[in-house]
This record gives sequence, structure tokens and C-alpha cells, in this order.
Amino acid sequence: MDNGFKTKHVMNTILQRAFKEARIDMSPMKAQKMLFYVHGWHLATTGSPAVDLLFEVWPYGPVIGTIYHELKKFGGGRVTEYLPDEDSGKPFIINEKCKELYESIDIAWEKYIGISAVTLSTMTHENGSPWQLSKSQGSTYISNDIVREYFVNQARQS
Repeated sequence: MDNGFKTKHVMNTILQRAFKEARIDMSPMKAQKMLFYVHGWHLATTGSPAVDLLFEVWPYGPVIGTIYHELKKFGGGRVTEYLPDEDSGKPFIINEKCKELYESIDIAWEKYIGISAVTLSTMTHENGSPWQLSKSQGSTYISNDIVREYFVNQARQS
């Protein structure tokens, strides 16, 4: 899938795992950061984006605006429901047969799920991060090429 999956569907797939594990720390900020890390690792391991939208340069790190607006009703609390598809009104989750996406979720989960939302946000601001590079260039969006290169380098350091 060269253009990525529908972003909401990937977010719902991440939320599904959080709900199954009864995670109480999946706030909107943490959900956004997990989405970013899943996307990054998917780009690094497959060469293709996980999501069909670009992340934006926001003050607290990479954000997809449409997802932000859907999750903001949860404030700083836990996300407790899926995001409905704009066409059908039903929440969709990516089929488990899409193994590469689930492998990217597994990588991100293993590396980041135990880290607080605030610390994940701080990590996205580190020198040389896709967010920091894009911000320093005055970009509104973070290109997939920058994200891919960053996560490929992260994989080499692991």
C-alpha cells in the first residue's frame, strides 16, 4: 500500500490494542505519538507509509490535525472509543492479514508504550528528529522521506 492506510483506520488499530490491554494511559497525545512512531517504523521497515496523511509540525510534536480534532473531546484523559469512518460512520480496524502494519505496531509498542505522553512528545523534539528538522526548515508538514531516513537510522542504532 504505497499511499498508506486511512489514518483513522490505523489509529483505530492502535486503539484496539490499547483497549485489549486495558491501558489507562492512552491519552490523545500519547495516541498521536504512537501513531507517529508506528508510521515511522513502517516507513523504515517497508519503505511505504502506514498512513495516508502527512504529520504536521505542531508545538507538541508531530500531529495529524484531523485525528487531533476527533480526539480532543477526551482532553488529557484516556481515549475510550474508536474513531468513526467519515463515509460509513462505523469504526474500521485494519485486517490482521496486513502483517507489515501489525509488525510496525509491535515494534512501536515494544519501544514506546511504557513511556509517558509528555516524554514521547519531548522525544519527538530531539535534535535531528523529523519534527525538529521540519520545524527548522519552516515546513508545516513532515515529509515521509525525512521520517523514513530518521527511523532507518534509528534501526541501525538498535
